[in-house]
This record gives sequence, structure tokens and C-alpha cells, in this order.
Amino acid sequence: MPSEEGTSRSRELTYIAIASIIAIQIHWSVLGIVVWYILLKRLEAQGILDQWDATRVLGIILMVRTNRGQKVLDAISKPRKAWRIFGEIGLWTCRFISAFVLVFFVLAFIGTIMNPTEIESASPSEIILIPGVSPTIPLVWGLIGLIVALVIHEYGHGILTRAHGMRVRSFGLLILGLIPIGAFAEPEGREILRAPRRERQRVFAAGPAINIYGGFIFFIAMALVANTLGPAINGVHAEGIIDQQPASEAGLQPWEVITHANGSEITNRDDFTAFLDSHRAGDNITLTVLTIADSEGERQQREINLTLADQYQYQLDLGTDPQILAAYGIEEGDAFLGVMGLASNDAGANSLAGPLSSSAPKEPLPLVVGLAVQPFSLIFNPIENKGEIMHQQELQLLTSDTFLGFEGTMILLHLLFWITWMNVLLGFANLIPILPFDGGHLLRDRLHDYFAFFAKFSSNSHPISVQNAANKISNMSSLILIGMLVLIIVIPMII
Repeated sequence: MPSEEGTSRSRELTYIAIASIIAIQIHWSVLGIVVWYILLKRLEAQGILDQWDATRVLGIILMVRTNRGQKVLDAISKPRKAWRIFGEIGLWTCRFISAFVLVFFVLAFIGTIMNPTEIESASPSEIILIPGVSPTIPLVWGLIGLIVALVIHEYGHGILTRAHGMRVRSFGLLILGLIPIGAFAEPEGREILRAPRRERQRVFAAGPAINIYGGFIFFIAMALVANTLGPAINGVHAEGIIDQQPASEAGLQPWEVITHANGSEITNRDDFTAFLDSHRAGDNITLTVLTIADSEGERQQREINLTLADQYQYQLDLGTDPQILAAYGIEEGDAFLGVMGLASNDAGANSLAGPLSSSAPKEPLPLVVGLAVQPFSLIFNPIENKGEIMHQQELQLLTSDTFLGFEGTMILLHLLFWITWMNVLLGFANLIPILPFDGGHLLRDRLHDYFAFFAKFSSNSHPISVQNAANKISNMSSLILIGMLVLIIVIPMII
């Protein structure tokens, strides 16, 4: 009869063979996960994981514990009253954001069901949001941002745990294939279960809250760095050229720089807009253009001649209501070049700084709204730009005269961007009301509060039945939301 060890090795080789076939079809990470699983199994069987104070969870995740950081945690959490106030503010912040995330989640699901063909399906590597695996997240910057966000998140939980007089047994990391994918502050189980429900909610909310607040702080720092960048070349560029319009027919290309119009220098978008406003449809103009930089960074200068079109007529041909055109001040005979996304050459830096950019309006309301929205909107930058913080052509149009130089400034900008990005993403993702995320725990305790309140008016209620009802509904809602998430991912792939 074959030995147990021989059978185990044969099974492992079978797993690797199957994973290799799947990896060729989907992504190399599938094979990596199987090899990682086999390695953890062997380390576990040999007792090495016990020596490391580590545990294998969910088959493929390594949970590594440490007692380091306890003294620092105790020192930070000493002003307990201040941290409890912070915890209460964080709790209400998380409740609001969790409701927003839930609404956004449901709307995304409805949109997927109603218009599945209009949603571009994501590749398997894009779904796996792991640095270096997903094309959206670069390995080095992604890992730095992830580690900072995880440490901040778990220290937030730990600080509020200590601020409420509960002990933290250990800190640790959750590791998948040598890449940290999570972290934890492990409280004393009995203490957290026996804690007043309000205090426990503050502890759950502390992690995502400190991620969100930290994300705003890092965003402000990033915006200050972005404001030190300026255009390397004065002028404007267009992100897109409209077919069968003057710019297209004259040969203007996306991202080419317009430096002069009829011999007059164009410094920024305002200059070029003023130039177009001074002309009418049918006017002939000459533009001086710098081509896209070649492999050596060189640009060629050329001139193009074109006849401006009628913007009013163009919009009517698209089916735009004349009343809408009147509301926007578009009149018959207005000059139209035929481009999309016309911008100054420092637009990439300004888009990162958002409401804090030097060109943004400084009125209180736009500033407040911008500060609330901008850190969240940055999540889409790497998705739209294939892992970059801005379009590659926008990057080539920037320079910096700070003591760090352009390269040093860009390193600092990337560092602050990815720390901001990871903190905001981790904060929002953890507030999805799905167990075991923090948002799921908050929902369960919140449901218990509601049921306990209404139970006061019923003579047949019992604390255990209230607890069971809260657990049952929160578990059911988690399953429903997980099912919706799977459908959001799968439906565009199969239609």
C-alpha cells in the first residue's frame, strides 16, 4: 500500500498540475496560491507555525501574531476620555459612510442587472486587488500604502480597545503568498463580548474611521506637493479629438501641445478660451503645435491651419435641446475647434490637488464639498490610468523647481497618493455591512439596539431572542450582499 507521505505528495502534484492549467487560462496567481497552500500545510505539519505563533486560517491565509507594540499602544491610548470622544465621532462618521456605501452598492447592483451590456467586464487580475497582481495597483507603492493603512487601521481598533479598559492580546498580520492582505488587533475575547454595546461599536468603528481621517490628512499633504508642480511647457492640450471636425481634419492629435494661436502665445486654458471667444464660426486660424514626445523626450514643432466650425450647430446635430444651449450661453456662430478635454498643461497636478489646487475656486461651499469628495474620487485614478496616478502624457507635461527636483517630488507625490488611496479604500471597504467586516459588526450591534428598544413594548420578548434576531438578520443580509457582489462581477463576464 502507498505510504501516507507518498499519497500526500501525489495529491500535491495533482493540485499543482490543475492549478497550472487554470493559471494559464486566468492568472499566474492561481498557481502561486496553490503552492502557498502546500507550503503552509507542510509548515503546519512540522510544527513550525506553532513556533512562529502563527495560525493557518481559511486554508491559505497565514495569521502571524506578535506582542510587540503593546507599550506604544498603552502610551498612545492614555488620554482615554479624548479617545472615547474620538470613538463617538468616528462611530457616527462610520454609520453615515456605511449607509452611503450600502446605497452605492445597491445602485451598482441594480445598474448591473438593468444594463449588463453597458458595463465593461473586469479581468480576473483586476478583480484580485493585490499589489503587483492587479494592474491597478503597482507592487512597491501598493505594498507601502497597504502596510501603512493596515497599521493605522489596527492601531485604531487597539487604541479604542485600551481606551475602554479592555486588553489587547496581540497584534498581527494576515499574509497571502508573502503579501500582507490584512492585519488585526486581537482583543481578549471575553472582554469584548461582555463590553457595553456602545463601547464595542466604537471599537469596531475606530479602524475604518482612522483610515478615513488619515486619508484626508495624507490627501492634504499630497495636494501641497502637487501644487509645487507646474507646466514644463506653456500651452494647452486636448485629451480627445472629435471625428469630422476642424481639429481632426487638420491633423491635430490628442495630447499634442498648442503653444501659439495666430502667432500669439498661449499660456493656459484661459488664454486659449479667450482666443476662441474672439473668433466666429468660419474663421481661419493657424495653430503652432508641439508633437507628442518621442522615446528620447523630444518634441517637433509644426503649424496647422483650420476653419472653425459652429458649436451651436454641432450641438443641435447631437440632439441637444436649444433651451439647454441657451442656458449654457451657447449661441449660433460660436467658434468650435472640435476637441474634448481641453486643459492647461498642469491639469494632471491640479486634478490630484482638486479643491486645494492653486486654480480651484476658494469659496467655502465648493471647498467643503470638494474636500469631502476628492479623496474618494482619487480611487478611480489608477483604474482609469492603468495603475498610474495620472495619465502618462500628463506626467510628461509637468516639472518642479523644488529642492527635491522633479524626480524627488514625484517619488513623494506617489508615496502620499498611494497611502491616501489605500486608507480611503480600506476605510470604505471595511464599512460594507457584510460580516466579518467592521461594517457588518456595526450593523449587527445596531440591529440589536433597535430590537431591544422595540422589545420594551412587548411582554413576550427576551434578551436572548433579541440577540438571536439581530444575529440572524445580520447574517442573512451579509449573504444577500455577498451574492449581489458576485453577480456584479459575474454578469458582465457572461453577457
